[in-house]
Amino acid sequence: MSLSPDTIRRLAFIRYLHTLGTEQARLPEPLSSACVLTLQDAVESFLILATDHLGASASPNFDKYWEKLGAHLPDGVSLAVEQGMKRLNKARVNLKHYGVRPDAESIGMAVRDTATFMTTNTMLVFGLDYESVSMAHVVVQDSVRELVTKAEVASESGDRVAAMIALLNAFEELFDPHEPRRGPQRPTPSPLAFGPRIDYPLNADRIARLIHAGQRAVSGHDGRRFGEQIEALTRAVDQLRPAVRLTALGISFAAYQRFQNLTPVAMRFADGRTEYRAPEGYEPSSDEYAFCMQFVVAASLRLAELDANMTQPGWMPAAGHWGERPWTTIAEERRI
Repeated sequence: MSLSPDTIRRLAFIRYLHTLGTEQARLPEPLSSACVLTLQDAVESFLILATDHLGASASPNFDKYWEKLGAHLPDGVSLAVEQGMKRLNKARVNLKHYGVRPDAESIGMAVRDTATFMTTNTMLVFGLDYESVSMAHVVVQDSVRELVTKAEVASESGDRVAAMIALLNAFEELFDPHEPRRGPQRPTPSPLAFGPRIDYPLNADRIARLIHAGQRAVSGHDGRRFGEQIEALTRAVDQLRPAVRLTALGISFAAYQRFQNLTPVAMRFADGRTEYRAPEGYEPSSDEYAFCMQFVVAASLRLAELDANMTQPGWMPAAGHWGERPWTTIAEERRI
């Protein structure tokens, strides 16, 4: 049975939830406890999709899915990891309804059981290798999706360095539409702009020389101190802009820091050349790649939500210079 585009997209989202739950399991206690909620959501989403795909009836009882789906599979075949998923469901019920957090051993078992469940049952139900399910299908931005797909292809071929470069470029591509544009026809500024990007900041010595050129009365010592202050302020703002953006989108700044630590640094030159630099011996692991992939996809979904909320109502007049629009008084009140 061929898979419809909708089924592929739903499988991609299930893998996204599964990867998110696996990342949550690596967090320190008690934060790691949340993984059983996310992993359960991923598994239940898979079971619901399996019923749709096989034409089985949905079940309000989690434990009954194995029986209902088994009736639509070849004789003698049933979904794998039934007991493991029942353990996961019990851990989820204990946490959500009784406030009992799973211990480290239970969390580790839930992660392993869910991985086996997804790998085995994706092939059994959909005839598809689970690792081939691309999370790029949940990325809505076309240019970003292409780069995420490029990263997946590179990773599958064993070139994780190229995969990490593609993810770095995908993350930068996400925010490129929100950078302020220069020129006479300025579009409506993005709420994520937070001021202009300074591509070629002046250092303290250059600033001091410019000050002396304009004001001879300023002492060399004061000019140097002023230059250092402006340089430090520029660096602080440059570092604050991405932090404020992530906070506005609800993306973990700690996750962003880890993403930065795991990906190369892009050095872009005026002649259009880009150099990607990393510490000597740079060799990201499969887990580190998976984290960066998950981070980019999560950021993509957050930005998609922002773009949806930025849709202008039909009565909004067109933006003019600097994004300004004409305003008019629509009502008036007077307090006595």
